[in-house]
Amino acid sequence: MNNPKIRSDHMKRLFANADPKELEKRLRTPTEDIPKLSAGPVKSMQQTFSAVETENDNLRRQLEANETVVEIDASRVIPSFIRDRLDLEADAEFAAFVEDIAQIGQQLPILVRPVESKPGYYQAAYGHRRLRACQILAKPVRAIVRGLSDRELVLAQGIENSRRANLSFLEQALFAIEMKRKGFDRETISLALGRGKDKGLAYISILTATVAEIPEELLRLIGAAPNIGRPKWEKLGSFFKESPLRLEENAVITSLLSSERWKALKSDDRFTELLALLSKQQDTESDAKVYNCGDGFLVTAKQSAKATHIYFPNDRLPGLTEWLIARLPNLITEFKERQPSGRGGKL
Repeated sequence: MNNPKIRSDHMKRLFANADPKELEKRLRTPTEDIPKLSAGPVKSMQQTFSAVETENDNLRRQLEANETVVEIDASRVIPSFIRDRLDLEADAEFAAFVEDIAQIGQQLPILVRPVESKPGYYQAAYGHRRLRACQILAKPVRAIVRGLSDRELVLAQGIENSRRANLSFLEQALFAIEMKRKGFDRETISLALGRGKDKGLAYISILTATVAEIPEELLRLIGAAPNIGRPKWEKLGSFFKESPLRLEENAVITSLLSSERWKALKSDDRFTELLALLSKQQDTESDAKVYNCGDGFLVTAKQSAKATHIYFPNDRLPGLTEWLIARLPNLITEFKERQPSGRGGKL
């Protein structure tokens, strides 16, 4: 049947008795039998393609801005000029984090800027845990290098921290205080903390006021205290508000801070231990007594087993404090002379 004419005659004979309309009806596929794709999968596919396009756009912008990820000698990267973390290596989770970096590598790059005064060196904006892990492991750190002003650096640093939501109340407070010391305005501090302008300004006041009464040396000795919130910090601050304590003058606190027990405690437990100690001291004090010295001038005396505190308003009688201090030697001498023999005591 290689002859075309013979093959054509054969096909005609095969279908000579077939009804063309019936044949067409049998060959047609009803439209209702065709499965329809639901709107859900279509929408999901559209969202997937949209996400891919967005990711590609972001990647393209990075490439156009030369923000490719590069490897840098970790020993040549210095921390941000504003410290945002306390007790980085003392954190129990940090050792596991270093082990993860060692096993699976650094998954996310850090952000750095070149140090103009030291060619070949960089300063980290964020990613300090990743940076420190790489330094410990003596591995290069993967980073995006970007020219940043001081303001841009702290904004990037603060916003990244707020996204990860892993800075404690104290760390946020110290971060805000340090930014204020460096001369940043309240709006910049608010943005760096990831807060809106209206609520952010109020939040800054809450942060700084809560820990302002507590000596910063003591704050750093306590550490991040990740599970301690504002109310408890306010409680601790109340012990320093009316009569600020100098650490070297308070034997009880100094003894606790220098003990091996203190060093072995986690940060949250250090806070709890100190607060309990101060609360116990307060409970041992007798009730304060108020003396009316005439013309509405009130003097408050609070006595405990170890010390006596006398309070009076400085603005009512300016100069009284200096006058009393100048007369103290004579008053002590007079007191000793009035005591029975052997009861004068020694200073």
